[in-house]
Amino acid sequence: MSFYDQNRPFGAPIGTPVGVPEAPPVDGLSWADAAYLMRIHKSGFHPPAHMRGMTLAQLEAKAREETREQREAEEARQSAARIANAPKAIERALLDGPSSKRALPPQRGWRLRVRYLNQARRCNTLREAAARVGIDESTARRWRIKYPKFAERLATIVEERHRQNADDLKLRAGEPRSRAVFFRGKQVGEHVVHDDRALMFLLKLEDGQRARAEARAERREQRAHEIRLKEMEIEAKRPAAKPIPEMHASDVHPVAPAEPESPTPINALAAVPADIVPPQVVEVASPPHLASPPRGGEEHECHTPLPREGERLGEGEEKKDET
Repeated sequence: MSFYDQNRPFGAPIGTPVGVPEAPPVDGLSWADAAYLMRIHKSGFHPPAHMRGMTLAQLEAKAREETREQREAEEARQSAARIANAPKAIERALLDGPSSKRALPPQRGWRLRVRYLNQARRCNTLREAAARVGIDESTARRWRIKYPKFAERLATIVEERHRQNADDLKLRAGEPRSRAVFFRGKQVGEHVVHDDRALMFLLKLEDGQRARAEARAERREQRAHEIRLKEMEIEAKRPAAKPIPEMHASDVHPVAPAEPESPTPINALAAVPADIVPPQVVEVASPPHLASPPRGGEEHECHTPLPREGERLGEGEEKKDET
């Protein structure tokens, strides 16, 4: 390689070091290979001079144009094989009996909805889950409207996936990103980029959520304080009612005390002591004309009560008059 060689890259040494093989030329690189290398290495791929400035889409278009003849020949060969085997397939379908493998009935109803939920839990998008089950996205939307339980389970799956993505983002935030640097198809270095924008966004989001929660708690306490003040104002405007003291039943109905007996006689009556002597039973002989003969030897007793108090007083007055 001479000093004035036009193919020598800028900054490359003039002579080849001992023991280090020279990089193979890339003049014979096909469009398909160039598109493959650019798809893998992106901006780290250095294409040949006639490919510089072309985008990945342009390289893929050139690769399709380059391999068009081979693809058309392969399609023609497959079509000829199908045409040649068509009579055999028709004859086999007409002469052979039914297949021993029983075709599974198509799943419908709740089984298909369960399959969709399982696929939604595994796939990244609902469109992919619907395609794996064999239904359209509109069918899944109708299910969400028609079946509340199905909509609730699907919402739970979406919320769980959102939580997982949020956790992954929090774990990736602040980590450096590395980008490989290639020269002539070989990695010669690595470019490390520290990007803290995602971490700052998450911190700002958490600060906003915390501030909103504190504001809600403060408004709740203020509302409770206003309600207490209003209740106190209503209680103050009410007329003061006399308090009802707590009294025992014996206090409500007191027992009348025993009145002492008056020593002075009432209506010139003698004082009667509190403990009046009970009446005595006196045996009085009955007159002979009223007496009845006893039966069977039984003794006849006549119980005559004592005279009343008025009668006693009358006898006393007669005695006073006699005197």
